Amino acid sequence: MPSIWLNWNTFNTEIKGKKVVFFGVAESWFTKTYEKSSPELSYIVDNSPMRIGSTIWVNNDYTSVVVNDPEILLKDKGSVYVVITSGAYESIIPQLERYGLVAGKDFCCSPALNNLRVIGDIHNHKASVLLCSSDHQIYSELDKKANVGGGLYRYTTEDNNVVKLLDGTFHQIVDLDNYYLILDEMKGVLKVSKSFEIEHVFAFEADSRSHGLAVSLKRNEVYVGKSGVDKISVYNLQTYEFIKDIKLSDKYDRLKCEQHHMNDLVEKDGYLYVSMFSHSGNFPKGVYDGGIMEIDIESGERTVIIHDKWMPHSVCFINNDLTFVDSMNSHLYRGDKKKLGTFSGFIRGIDFDGKYWFVGQSETRYFDRLEGIKDYISMSSGFYLFDEYSKAGKFFQTPQVRQVRNLLVENKHK
Repeated sequence: MPSIWLNWNTFNTEIKGKKVVFFGVAESWFTKTYEKSSPELSYIVDNSPMRIGSTIWVNNDYTSVVVNDPEILLKDKGSVYVVITSGAYESIIPQLERYGLVAGKDFCCSPALNNLRVIGDIHNHKASVLLCSSDHQIYSELDKKANVGGGLYRYTTEDNNVVKLLDGTFHQIVDLDNYYLILDEMKGVLKVSKSFEIEHVFAFEADSRSHGLAVSLKRNEVYVGKSGVDKISVYNLQTYEFIKDIKLSDKYDRLKCEQHHMNDLVEKDGYLYVSMFSHSGNFPKGVYDGGIMEIDIESGERTVIIHDKWMPHSVCFINNDLTFVDSMNSHLYRGDKKKLGTFSGFIRGIDFDGKYWFVGQSETRYFDRLEGIKDYISMSSGFYLFDEYSKAGKFFQTPQVRQVRNLLVENKHK
């Protein structure tokens, strides 16, 4: 079906040679539409009884057009093309359809309303988002209250409702259709039912500070990124038995403390893609030469494919494209070059529901490191709903937690 939302070039082509009717006398949109299109304007319609029967001067040559009751379109449908020039387009569209006019064929919205459409679509977008928080007990008095602190939450954007589903120190969640795997830093990997009951726990290693979780259905394996010991442990997806460890480097064996600060990981085509703060293994020395490392699961061969990012997180594949965030710089990337958006705080956690991006944000803890680099640093935790084309977005705050570590949209749009 042709779209009712057009750019100015397409709009002017569409109305050329047609008898045009403007629906709505909202001065700014009406005037802008007329000035940018010079249509063959037959008449105007408006739902306001105060407007009906009046005369509108539409240009400096004192051309006047009469405002009619919209029901005149019942008689004229098929012989005129209607352009909506009112901010009330959401109610006018079904009204025209009741009259028998076909969207995209018999009517469209003025391109002057395109910004309103962006705003309306974002405000009306409904999403149910699962949020992982890694807040520790040490964080605050908050943990003494109900429905706050580390764990798994569901946030519904329609009513801004937040419900805590599970307690924990959660870093990543993977949806396996019939159940979830969730990584709890203090317990290991949790197998969780769709009703959010914990069914099994495995892969815990003391002092490993596990941060990353990935699954390969083809290989029937689970991968746990153990940041505190610079290795990825591989487990059988069905039996949960340990298979092997994959080292990020040999530095941990010599120095006995983490050197890379690995966080998130994802598997694709027999390779693991791992985000980390330091490829060279100099994180304890204040060197943040971070990015994404590709690791061959069979051979352990390592290749750095994304360079020079500052505390990157949330590596994943969306629509077959490698995607991640440069957390300290607040950038969302597709591939190694395409910057989709820039935000105002420490971001981590990405998902895409088919229309909008969802980007998590944690309470910032590094003001001193950003001195002279940023003019504003957000302390708010929550997530953004973000349109990569208009660059418009809306922030949903989660005062229940300080650290949003990962997120997953439940109701993705196909």
